[in-house]
Amino acid sequence: MTIDPNIGVNPGIIDRVKNILLTPKPEWQKIDTEAADVNKLYIGYVLPLAALAAICGIIGMSVFGIGALGIHVRVPIVEAIISGVIQVACYVGGVFLLGIITNALAPTFGSTPNQGQAHKLMAYSFTAAMLAGVFSIFPPIAILGLLGLYSFGLLFIGLPILMKTPDDKRMGYFATLVILGIVTFFVIGAVMGYARLATGGLGGVPGYSITQQGGSANVEGSVELPGGGTIELSEIEKLGQQGAVRTLSSEQMQGLLPQSLPGGFTLASSSVSAAMGVTTAEGTYNRGDSSIQLSVVNMGQMGAIASMAGAVGATETRQDADGYSRMNTVDGRMITEEMSRSGNSASYGIVGRSMAITANGNGVTVDDVRGAVESVGIQRLEAMVAQ
Repeated sequence: MTIDPNIGVNPGIIDRVKNILLTPKPEWQKIDTEAADVNKLYIGYVLPLAALAAICGIIGMSVFGIGALGIHVRVPIVEAIISGVIQVACYVGGVFLLGIITNALAPTFGSTPNQGQAHKLMAYSFTAAMLAGVFSIFPPIAILGLLGLYSFGLLFIGLPILMKTPDDKRMGYFATLVILGIVTFFVIGAVMGYARLATGGLGGVPGYSITQQGGSANVEGSVELPGGGTIELSEIEKLGQQGAVRTLSSEQMQGLLPQSLPGGFTLASSSVSAAMGVTTAEGTYNRGDSSIQLSVVNMGQMGAIASMAGAVGATETRQDADGYSRMNTVDGRMITEEMSRSGNSASYGIVGRSMAITANGNGVTVDDVRGAVESVGIQRLEAMVAQ
């Protein structure tokens, strides 16, 4: 299969990232009219974003360390770099492969096959997934990596614009690409050695089902994902139409940290930092030898992306003799919970619209960290930033 050499010029990467994330529908319409030099698309857009995520991952692994269920280690820098290089190569290759698959499947779903359009669709859809890797640089905000799920929304919005997919074929095409994307990056994860067997193995392409209600004017229904969870298409359809959200000042963020937490924890120190439009207030709370690190994160104008948590009802549970970890969706908010008996540690986090709260503690129970998060109140924070 050949690639048309006369397909486009990659626009400024910063503007493209901002626009595709914050105003996806008009940006897809603009992308549709652009030519796309596939080589420049991958070298000038996909590669830099994948590399940025990998660099942040390298720093996160080697400087801050990685951990789960009480086990915490810092990865040697050489090993971290090797891992990062493999990650970049696999990510770029995976997106390219999905572009080819998207084009090959187009006639099956009544769409217009076009190699350039298919690669543009996949390259720009994966913007959120690649950018979400940036949050791996610092453990307290690593939960924001869940925002990579927004790539599903970008794909769903861009599909009829770039591939000219008719309304009655849109759900089937979207669901097929989602499943194939999961399989592709599951394999890539296995190659990298970081596979987390969420789909229960690779016995062929995992099954899925589609439920649709109503006509084409109002897209409703859901796609059931392998390993649990659903994608609510009506919620994805709302992406890009959400109202604006307020960005809180450093003083306001500082004020969100309570002076004490339930269970007798008192504030020992606090700080506020900002990067890439995301502001984080962190407080350390002590109770004798026990401590809790509480983080409150304001995603600002990136907040519309967080609504993807309500569209993807992802679930995951792991348990062994030492402890457990869980992820689920409640009232449109993504919640994570983790506990280790040997490490005598626990964590709890919740991602809402434009705001997230996480608590990680040593010498504490899950009730302690859950109480810390609930003392701040995600609904109160969402109300503060709503406009």
